[in-house]
Amino acid sequence: MNMLEIDLPTETRQRLETQARLQGKTINELTRELIESGLRSCAESKPQTTKEILQSMGLLSTLSEELRKKIIPDVTLEEVRATLDAAGGPSLSEIIDEQRGTKT
Repeated sequence: MNMLEIDLPTETRQRLETQARLQGKTINELTRELIESGLRSCAESKPQTTKEILQSMGLLSTLSEELRKKIIPDVTLEEVRATLDAAGGPSLSEIIDEQRGTKT
């Protein structure tokens, strides 16, 4: 086995000693188990997507049913932009900015 040295605060070391004693293990055994458990947990946890993070912060919501009904299937962003350009109105970015309102 390889050796690893870790500097711990006194309180953490005392808590580790107490837990090891309560579980009938050495400090080395308990530390190894805790590290292995933490590594397994990291490997098993799925990284969050940007969408999931924004939704958890309340900054992104799903489209309302009314807006969903307005979606035309198979229309690309490029087609939308071309249609707006041909209409001579504001750009898609300008429309979005207007709908968002003023930034605080």
